[in-house]
Amino acid sequence: MTRLSSERLLVLALAASLAGCATTRTEIASTDDAAVLEGTEWRLVAAPGEASVPDVGPGAATLRFEAERFSLGGPCNSHTGGWSRDGMQLRLGGEGAAIASTRRMCPPQIMARETALVQAMMAPLTLGFDGPFLQLRAADGASWRFDSRPPVANAPRERIVQIAGQRAPCTGIAQQLCLQVRTQPGAPWELHYGDIEGFDWQVGVEYVLRIRETTVANPPADGSGRHWQLIEVLDSSQD
Repeated sequence: MTRLSSERLLVLALAASLAGCATTRTEIASTDDAAVLEGTEWRLVAAPGEASVPDVGPGAATLRFEAERFSLGGPCNSHTGGWSRDGMQLRLGGEGAAIASTRRMCPPQIMARETALVQAMMAPLTLGFDGPFLQLRAADGASWRFDSRPPVANAPRERIVQIAGQRAPCTGIAQQLCLQVRTQPGAPWELHYGDIEGFDWQVGVEYVLRIRETTVANPPADGSGRHWQLIEVLDSSQD
């Protein structure tokens, strides 16, 4: 069976994200309030070149400032160091940009998100507030947006998934055949109970899809706890 390479899957996902997120930049209000910055858990909700960022789980990230140190949890590793502020200019890691990080390895897309953010943290960032949001902007214009509010329970989110060309036996109320899916290249296939709304699966064809996922409150015994709706087919190939 011909499989999609991990590089191709990630390139397709990034290209689709870039195509779908052309937005007009808005200026951030200069609310100079250190009390808002410190002691708040800032949750990453937008990153350069990505249509969506996970609220929780793999790839999610939170940023926190205390009196003398900052801590960044995720998207893969934990990072900490000193920080200073001069007006709306923020410097992380102190004058020497000394940021201590763990060395865990994560899937390529998550590592790319983390590398871009940590590298930007090595230089001064422009700080901005807009209601519940914090924005950190690098000198090249790249920006990261954080939210002080907790994630909304059961909020829809977009995902990139790969669909196998063959179904596999699964058991609900009765024996049936389920789609085989995965969200990371090379990861084991997982069973997806039920169909994908708007998607016409064909046997013998592997797909890369962008889907919208919502949580099903009370799924049937032979159904999935996740409802998937097709946004677009990014790629397909014969297995």
